[in-house]
Amino acid sequence: MMSVPLYTPIDPATTAAKAYPAFELGRNASLVLRERVWLIQTGIIEINLVDSDGNLCFIGLGTAGMAVCGSPDLCYEIQALSPSRLLSFTAAEVHASAHLPRLICEGQQYRQYYSDLLLKAGHYPTAVQRLYEVLVVLGQMIGVSTPAGVRLPVRFTHAQLSRYTGITRVTVTRLLHHLRQQQRLWWGRDRHLILLGQDSCCPKNRG
Repeated sequence: MMSVPLYTPIDPATTAAKAYPAFELGRNASLVLRERVWLIQTGIIEINLVDSDGNLCFIGLGTAGMAVCGSPDLCYEIQALSPSRLLSFTAAEVHASAHLPRLICEGQQYRQYYSDLLLKAGHYPTAVQRLYEVLVVLGQMIGVSTPAGVRLPVRFTHAQLSRYTGITRVTVTRLLHHLRQQQRLWWGRDRHLILLGQDSCCPKNRG
């Protein structure tokens, strides 16, 4: 089994001393990321690539410690699924820093690890397998352990799960009820999904 890449949270004192720009995003707020380097300090974000026609292509989720590197040739748009805070750096600031290159490299590896797991989950042969495996990856990435199982702290919509899995929204709805009947997941009182019996799949490195 592959180990989850480690990351080192950036020192707030160093951040304040350097006065790197910080962006606070409320839930559902969006932000276009271009030629700067971005490090997520807190929160959970959805990351999309924007094509030449303005269409969004989902490429993964991000959480604390993950990095996104902008490019002149690629345009990213993120949406905050929970209140989030991102730090922003120029390429020159990263290269001139003694600690940022390592943090950014770790952050990119950390994000790529989960992006690859989501990509793998999306290639299971049946729709129900794809949906469940994507939920398991989300649990590994952002889940919170509870006595019943792993609770997803974000209330994902059926439309979001449809985009993450490539399954139609109507089928996602049907399969969620099917998984519930199989006692593989449940909805809490706040309508957040709980993956039953998945207490071992919580994040391995959260601080």
